[in-house]
Amino acid sequence: MGLILFLLPAVAAVVTIYCVVAHVRHAAKAKSFGCQPAPLFRPWDVFGVQNFKIETNGMKTNRLSYAFLDRKKEMSAKVGRDCKTFRIYYPPGETWYYTFDPKNLQAVLATQFQDFQQPAARVGALDALLGLGIFSANGAKWEHSRALLRPQFIREQIADLGLFETHVKDLLHALLGAVEPGEWTPTVDVQPLLERFTMDTATEFLFGESVHSQKDDSTDTSTLFSKTEMMQFVEAFFAAEKTTAKSMMYGDLYWLTHDRKFKEQCKAVHNFVDTYVWRRLRDSGSDKKSGTGKYVVLDAIVADVKDPEELRSQLLNILLAGSDTISGTLGYLFASLAQYPHIFKKLRSIIIDEFGTFDRPKQITLSGLKSCSYLQWCLNEVLRVYPAVPVNFREAAKDTTLPVGGGPDGTSPVFIPKGYLVAWELWTMHSDPEFWGPDADSFNPERWDGRKFGFNYLPFNAGPRICIGQQFAMAEIAYVTVRLLQNIDSIDGSALPKGRLPCDWKLVDKVAGGVNIKLHSANKHLR
Repeated sequence: MGLILFLLPAVAAVVTIYCVVAHVRHAAKAKSFGCQPAPLFRPWDVFGVQNFKIETNGMKTNRLSYAFLDRKKEMSAKVGRDCKTFRIYYPPGETWYYTFDPKNLQAVLATQFQDFQQPAARVGALDALLGLGIFSANGAKWEHSRALLRPQFIREQIADLGLFETHVKDLLHALLGAVEPGEWTPTVDVQPLLERFTMDTATEFLFGESVHSQKDDSTDTSTLFSKTEMMQFVEAFFAAEKTTAKSMMYGDLYWLTHDRKFKEQCKAVHNFVDTYVWRRLRDSGSDKKSGTGKYVVLDAIVADVKDPEELRSQLLNILLAGSDTISGTLGYLFASLAQYPHIFKKLRSIIIDEFGTFDRPKQITLSGLKSCSYLQWCLNEVLRVYPAVPVNFREAAKDTTLPVGGGPDGTSPVFIPKGYLVAWELWTMHSDPEFWGPDADSFNPERWDGRKFGFNYLPFNAGPRICIGQQFAMAEIAYVTVRLLQNIDSIDGSALPKGRLPCDWKLVDKVAGGVNIKLHSANKHLR
């Protein structure tokens, strides 16, 4: 006990000296860069306890995005101007920088890309489930992953819309199979059905075999797994993903949430994917492919990668992006169309004109989907109001700066020391009246008439790390929307909350409480 009492003051003294030296060094470096400090949120919260409570309570109440917006409003009121960049303290006393300024995000994501990287804590949190891949790696490992996967999402690959059709039919059967044409379905949460649909398409695209999670049973005896085993994989993946999202709130202590159950879920996911990987590696000498003539990502990348663990990591990184982000966006889209019947009516009318009805269909092509302006406006708008991944972070790889946000008027550059985090939250920036007008909280596709993309709109990120699957995701969402609206002529959203929908934040935002709607089947629909 005596030794501990002796050491505590010594440790405190060393920490104090380190902090003072670091502060002096940072101040000198900031001055040399011509920087001024950004405003500090609640300076008295030196260990970041209140900020941690704000965010954890926001997650529990499905109001995390509102918590970010409220924090920005509090800062703006404090400094007497619209404050788009400020500092916060975060446990155990770290300084983070939050920015909602497009100029700063352009620097972080593009013009000063080399100055920033994925935070080490985030890489660690993702590694247990996904391994090192395009979303979790930095430096040469990230460059390798991107070079490997980018060719898999060129136009020729995503133009084959037949990949979606079988699974769309399964989705339509799950939604409408129990009702007669011209009747209403009961109120149902469609979000789980959308999740199963995107998991089905993603697994077929990646492995050459779909898990067919929407079907009650599977009569395909050529698959590697039984229906029960496939569903166990789906459930383990979703559960492990949820724990991974929670762990990222703990920063460097992410491992505290990685309990035995989580590790078992990760193992189940890995074993499932490894089975496909090993089969493909075994057959690579004979050039036997795992698919049935369709494009399969595993077939494409196995020529360049022979390490089974790396193959698994690359596939799981894409599986996450190719399933949850798309199903979450589809959920918000159909909930929004239910909230705004006049928009649903207009969109359906345009879809029927351009793509036909169920009984008199016209060919649906990738170019046709992209040239359907109002459909694209609706997709742009749902990604603005409800970005799939609203919160993102970067860590300064060296001492660097943000272009604006410092000083009394917020126009001076801000010094970011090496190792410090810069975070942004799209829900708040995508709602800024300065960029989007007084109706920024409303779902209004017409706002996209003549509007061009900029760094105030970042649902797919930007710069060198822009989402390589953007066109694939937009094609899938557009195709599903067209096929469903050919079969559904009205949506009842009376069971949904009014106004802007609450967000259930995991790794990807989804409608909190589910997408509880009723669908009115068209007079003739797929049965």
